[in-house]
Amino acid sequence: MRIAIVQGTRPEIIKNYSIVKALRQRGVPFEVLHTGQHSSPRMSGDIYDDMGYMPTRTFAAPYRLGSAIDWLQNTFRQDRITHVLVNGDTAASIAGALAAMDMDIEVSHVEAGLRSRDRYMPEERNRIMVDAIASSLFAYTSFEMDVLRKSPDIRGKLYLEGNTTVDLLNDFTGRIDQPIFRGRYLFVTAHRKEFAESKAKMEKVFSILERIASEVCPVVYPIHPRTLDAVTRFGLRDNIFRSINLLDPLRPLDSLAAIKHAAAVVTDSGCIQEEAYILDVPCVTIRNNTERHLTVSEGANRVSGFEPASILGAVHWALALKERNWPAIYGSPGAGSRIVNCITDKMLDPDALPDLSCASL
Repeated sequence: MRIAIVQGTRPEIIKNYSIVKALRQRGVPFEVLHTGQHSSPRMSGDIYDDMGYMPTRTFAAPYRLGSAIDWLQNTFRQDRITHVLVNGDTAASIAGALAAMDMDIEVSHVEAGLRSRDRYMPEERNRIMVDAIASSLFAYTSFEMDVLRKSPDIRGKLYLEGNTTVDLLNDFTGRIDQPIFRGRYLFVTAHRKEFAESKAKMEKVFSILERIASEVCPVVYPIHPRTLDAVTRFGLRDNIFRSINLLDPLRPLDSLAAIKHAAAVVTDSGCIQEEAYILDVPCVTIRNNTERHLTVSEGANRVSGFEPASILGAVHWALALKERNWPAIYGSPGAGSRIVNCITDKMLDPDALPDLSCASL
């Protein structure tokens, strides 16, 4: 038994924290393979430092999906990998799943069943393909379980074991409870391809954020390298960010502390929608859709689209929201251990039936 955790982005490093912790505690041999998709220190090295583990191997060549798949297959063969775990909907997740499938290695997909219902979204295509490949699918909530049960292309076993972000927040409560900014503020992130490759959308969003920062509430915005590159490429920087507090990317625990103590969050990140929900902070999602449907139906999140008036209205709603008694849709601490137990028990007993009830949630 030897497990490969394949990852390539900041969110995956964070989401896999408690899985690595559980593998260590159980004494299961594993490797962490980083495909190099996020290679800057602020998006990889610093994140590993905070999470307390490091990649066993990192793909050193210029990142290309095909090259990453070749590298993974060579590494699986060299390290005698018997099981591959991928997380989410990234290029690393599809690379890991495809590399394993071609070698007849079983795949576990953590964060299975998410659907935005937007087939043009690259992440949507990735998550659909990985779900179809996976032999074990770990859903975060009952909503995603229902999606998977109704999907005819799913061949793997389904498990409802909760969200590993709950583990992270539980383990680092002391750090996250310490504010890193003073006063009332709006915490903002925006980095997705749909946003960063559209000058028109960026102009709309930044114009209303500038207005909000000057008229409604201070805005704290750690800017993603992709977004900063786009701002420079489109020649926008001199025309925006006059009132917005623009920062370099925050380390994971600082980011979580900033979310916890914010008056509200504005984001296009799926992970931050989850983090805001778990931390009882209202969220505005600047997209035309979301795959975190329960955060919306439970009244914690609004999808605003990209029109300034809609964003402004959603921000006013979030800032005025008083009732935050949202149910614990993402489960209890221990998701990482429960996932590892399911994988290792299945590897030891391939005929074992999955536990779909998960009384711990």
